[in-house]
Amino acid sequence: MRRTKEEAAETRSEILHSAKALFLDKGYENVSLEEIAAAAGVTRGAVHWHFKNKQGLMFAIRDEAQQPFQELAERMSKELPTNPLDLVAEAIAGIFDDVQGDPRKRSMLKVMMHLDMAFCDGTTSRASSFRHDMHEHFERIFTLMNEKTKLPAPWTPDTAASALTAVIGGLITEWTLDRGNFQLVPCGQMFIKMILKTWFPMEQAHEVETSAA
Repeated sequence: MRRTKEEAAETRSEILHSAKALFLDKGYENVSLEEIAAAAGVTRGAVHWHFKNKQGLMFAIRDEAQQPFQELAERMSKELPTNPLDLVAEAIAGIFDDVQGDPRKRSMLKVMMHLDMAFCDGTTSRASSFRHDMHEHFERIFTLMNEKTKLPAPWTPDTAASALTAVIGGLITEWTLDRGNFQLVPCGQMFIKMILKTWFPMEQAHEVETSAA
């Protein structure tokens, strides 16, 4: 039974890997499930069983890209650390570093951003955008922070998540357009740290007090 689960996980991973490569090489719209199945060495039925359709594949790729935020939210739900804002900044910095250092991940990010509107047509239960999912992760994190230490006015978990998501989206968009010398590393990373400290000075003070205690 365990081997069967391992084989299923390996098959899923191979399908996802093949889909990423084809999406980058040919474009999302120009790739069929049959091509993905052939590249992965599986049947079309296997692709359908694991992901249902191409949109399901892109959702899986998107979930993978946002895994650091999901893991951080889960960690904070168990026990809120004394430095939540630092951890948020580190998670964002890690993704910036990862994307900037890997041209294929940069290209995949462009694909996801391009398809955001197509996935927001409301026709499926998972219909949402890359930014919408990111907002949900951040809102969960800020809700946990707010329960421990009230966020300073005028911030609420929702508005804080919306603002941070907009900032990240703007930084990434500016970077992908290749205008000027702006880089996510180190410029984007430093900007994220700066705005978090500016938006939530009371939270920063609370972290210092907790460390001193």
